[in-house]
Formats: sequence, structure tokens, C-alpha cells
Amino acid sequence: MCRAARLGLLCAALLAAAAPAGAHALLQHSVPAGGAVLQHAPAEIVLTFTEIPEPSLSSVHVLDSTGRQVDRSGGEPVPGQPLELRVPLGPLPNGAYTVTWRTVSRVDGHVTGGAFAFGVGVTPAASPVAAATTFPSPRSVVSRWALYIGLAGLVGAAWVWTAAFSEPPRRGRWYAWIIWAVAAAGVIGFGLAQAADAGVGLGRVLATPLGTALWWRFLPILAAGAALSVAERARTGRGRTALAAAGVFAAGSMLADVLAGHAAAAAGPLRWANIADQWLHILSVGVWLGGLAALLVALGTVPSDAKAAAVGRFSLVAGVALGVTALTGVLRAVDEVGRWDALLTTDFGRLVIVKAALLLLLAVLGAINRYRSVPAALATLRGLRRVGGAELAVAVVVLGVTGVLTGLAPPSLLRQAGQAATAIIVNGADFATSVRVGLDIAPGYPGTNRFTARIVDYDTGRPVTRARVTLRFTQPDRPDVGASTLGLAPSAPGTYEADGANLSLNGTWSIDVLVERGLQSTEVPLTVAARTRPEVVRAIRTPGQPTLYSIDIGGGIVLDTYLDPDRPGLNELHATFIAASGQELPVPAPITMTVAPAAGGPARALPVRRFGPGHFIGDAQLGRGTWRLQFSGTAKDGSVLDARLDVTL
Repeated sequence: MCRAARLGLLCAALLAAAAPAGAHALLQHSVPAGGAVLQHAPAEIVLTFTEIPEPSLSSVHVLDSTGRQVDRSGGEPVPGQPLELRVPLGPLPNGAYTVTWRTVSRVDGHVTGGAFAFGVGVTPAASPVAAATTFPSPRSVVSRWALYIGLAGLVGAAWVWTAAFSEPPRRGRWYAWIIWAVAAAGVIGFGLAQAADAGVGLGRVLATPLGTALWWRFLPILAAGAALSVAERARTGRGRTALAAAGVFAAGSMLADVLAGHAAAAAGPLRWANIADQWLHILSVGVWLGGLAALLVALGTVPSDAKAAAVGRFSLVAGVALGVTALTGVLRAVDEVGRWDALLTTDFGRLVIVKAALLLLLAVLGAINRYRSVPAALATLRGLRRVGGAELAVAVVVLGVTGVLTGLAPPSLLRQAGQAATAIIVNGADFATSVRVGLDIAPGYPGTNRFTARIVDYDTGRPVTRARVTLRFTQPDRPDVGASTLGLAPSAPGTYEADGANLSLNGTWSIDVLVERGLQSTEVPLTVAARTRPEVVRAIRTPGQPTLYSIDIGGGIVLDTYLDPDRPGLNELHATFIAASGQELPVPAPITMTVAPAAGGPARALPVRRFGPGHFIGDAQLGRGTWRLQFSGTAKDGSVLDARLDVTL
């Protein structure tokens, strides 16, 4: 295989390994959102997913604090909104409620689920819970694996036996029927796996769009079997045509599989480009690896001029196919993986690394064949068969890893679903009950946030359009902090968005939503409690020394703190702020330090003295037990330096 293609694979193997990926209907957004505190009970719950769920196989339920189901249905589609499911509700008293959902993707039958909580008049006891996804079932993986092997084998046999050889070889016709049977078994097994994963019978799956997709995969395979039967009985010319037709039908089944996959599920102007890219990716694998298998079956062990010529033709085409595999894989991976850190932080990414290592091994084996075995094919086929066999063995493992990858949610979808779990939302209406406002704030921590206001008419529920929407922020507990405003821009009917750093401090904020429509002005008062940013604490212990706690407080800033002597009695509490550069961060004004029993009790402020530009010491009289230490300061650029830590003496 050509050197350029091999080098292309070496450069792109890591990203190319990511494709293809299956579809998952993960929760992207909900109204109300997880963690929301509502002033009035909602009439319904609306969930928006990353991909289209199959309503007849999916369910959504709302439970009260006792676990009793309070919804009127198990989830129903929203007309004109295929990504959404809704659950009508009756009157709800004040309390905390849990929404549980389980979806089966209409695109590819993958099952996901999750739960989140919201409160009516109270703060929900449970935090938002992100989607729960698992590895695909063994039956699903094996079925996918068989389907890929069978289709790749049919495509490879069709082109190698009709184009690489001067005439279709009679040797190995049994092989074509075996790989055809493997492909057919793969589709049947995949349908059974979808039914088992969804917890229903196969007949119910066949009555949904998932069943239609199964038929579109299976019918071209049946047609390929008919073409193989004709090729086996026909003369050379007609047999060559029938064999080529079998390859075309196999390629058609590949296209049907792509159309029922994640590439076709994404909306937008690049949808068909993604479909073409994914199809070319799978097709080139068939030309390359399926072709290699068909070549080895047809060659036998006795070399000849005709066989050497066939090997040369295959090597040329396979090199091009390998380059196409790498290029199309990179293009798909940009959409599926998105960020390099996802390679190490997700199951999907770690499997990509495994697959990349296997592809690198394939590249090495292919290079050995290209530069040693192919030139020697006129004299001996032993090297080609030995190295080619090893290459096919690795390729079978690669296709198995691909079968697992197709059942995992790609990181790009997980990031979309994660946005639903991190946003907070407040709802309200104006005193004249003319509009309802739902305000999403993501991620809800002090600093820059995305503010999304969804505004509808109070009585009809219709989106309020062509309005000028402004948010006004004040902090009642901090009269020294001036008010600020943020204008929102329309992004969809009734939806207005903008990014802003107005929610700049911890604590409770009053946000007034001003909705202006011509001469009519409406103001909706809302109250928002900014979330405390989750902290990452590393404890560094050295025998004979106090424990050093290193706390990440955002923006690359770290607080290093320790108690000396770190035992009951009088302690010096040291706190040093470290900038992202690793140097001590100057803090102009002294910070505040407070201590309180972690189990509850009044906090007391410590006398603080400066020991350096960003190093402060407080004196604390502490007894046995667990204590909550809190630190608060302001950097030179105005950044908030807040942290807390629980220590046990």
C-alpha cells in the first residue's frame, strides 16, 4: 500500500478511530430544568433530547417525595417537535418532585435514562442528575461486529474478484456465501438486541421507524444473496456483472446503516455531507480490509504471473482506500469528539485510543506487505499470506472495538447533555399576569454565565416575539454593589439569550426581567441564588508535618492552606493564594477567615495578619472534631477569591 496513505494514517489514526458513532437521545434541556424552584406548579414537563426519541418505546414519569407517580401519562410526543416529549400534570401542591426518563433513540435504538429534581415553592432536595449511559449490550456489539465484517467482506470480494483479477476466480466462492450469512445474521441479531435493550418484543420494534431501518439494511443483503446465486451459475461475463451487483447491494446496505446512524441524525446544512463522509469511511474499509481477505482467499499458495498482477492492482487501490479511510475518519471525529481532553476523560475517548493503537499496528503490517511481500509475489506468496493474515486478525479486533464505539454516546453529545444538568432556572410572572418568564442561567456560578429567557403569553402560552428584553441585577444583601443590566437578543420564537458576568458574587440576587413590546412594558421580578462553585481539594501529607490542602478556586488560581500544629488547641491557619503562573498572587486587601463547627453552629471571624503579598495567617482556637474553614478575598483585578474546607482534628 502506498507510503503517502500509510503516513496519512499515522498522522490521523487517533481521530480517525472515532468514527463511526451511534445515536443517543440524551437530555439536552427541560422545562422546568433540574434544580429549578418554581413559584407556581407547571401544567406539564417538557424534555428536549439531543436526538429523536421513539415515543412508543420511551417513558417519562414525575414522582412526588413519597415516590408516588403524579403525571397523567408516561410521556407523549410534542406535535412538530420531534426532539421533545411532554408529560401533562394535574394540580401539584408545594413540594419537591423527581422527573425520571428512559428513552430509546429512534435513530439507532440506543437506550439512555436519567433523573432530575425540581421544587414548587421549596428547594428540591436532590441535585440534577445527568443522563445515565452504559456500555452497549454484548448482543448488540456482536451483531454490529458481524454486520461490519459481512458487508466489508462482500464489498471487498466484489471489487477484487472483478477488477483485480483478469477473470473472477473460481476458488473461494464458498467464502462469499459465508460472509453473506455473517452480514444477514448481523442484521437479525441487531434487531433482536434492540428489542432486548428496549425491553419489548421484536414485533413492537418492527412497528417503529427502528424496524423500517432494519428492513432497509436487510433487503439489500437479500438482493446481494440473489446476485451471488446468479454469479455462481452464470458464465464469465454475466457472472462478473452479478458479482459486481452483489458488491453494490452491500454498499447500499452500508448506506442504509449510515442513514440510521448518528451522522444522519444531526440537523443543519452539513447533514448530507456528514452522511457522505460516513458512508465513504465504511466503504473504504470494505475496499481495503474486505478486499485483502478476498485476495488471500483467491490466491491460494501457488504463485503465478496473473496472481502477481492481481496483487499489484490490489495494492494500488487499497493504498487509496486507506487514505480515504483516514481522511473521512478525521472529518467525522471533529464532530464526534470535538476536544482532545475528551480522549482521556470519557469511555468513548479511551476506546478511541485503543483503536488508534490497533490501527498503528495495521499500518506497520501493511507497510511490511507493501515493501516486502508484494514485490516477492511473483516468486512466493508465503510472506503475503502470513503478514496479510495477521493484518486481518488485527482488523477483526478493530471492527469489534468499532462495534462497542457505536453503542457509546460521543463526547459531543455528552457535552450537550451536560449543559442540561448544570443550568439553573427560575420561573415567574408579572403582577398583572400578562407574561410568564423562565430564566435559565448556565452554569450558575459567579462569573460569566449564559442567560436564556423563555417568555410566553400568560393565558395562551404562545411565545412572545419581537420584544426588547433586559435583565437588571441587584444584590439586596450588598447595597455597596451597584446595579447592572444585560440586554438579551432573540434566538428563537419567545427565546432571548446573552452572555454576561453580571452574576459576579456569591449570594442571593434579584433579577428583574423587563419585557418591552412597543409602548407596553412588563417587569417580572425573580430571585436567584448563585451556586457555590464546586472545589477540587488535594491533601498533601508528609510524616511529621501539617497536612497541606491545595484548593482549586477557578481561573487557574489555587489556595494553599494548612493548620500549624494541626492538632487540637491554638493553631495558626495559613492561607496562600497561588496564581496560574505558579507565583504568589498579590491580594491588596486583607482576606477574611471564619471557622465554624461542620455539624452546625455559629461562625466566628479570626484575627488575620499579612505574611506576604498573598499569604495570610489567622489564629484559631480549635477543639477536637470537624471544623469548616472559610476564606474570602478579592484579587487585584476584582476576581472573587472564595474557598472553604472541612478539616478534622
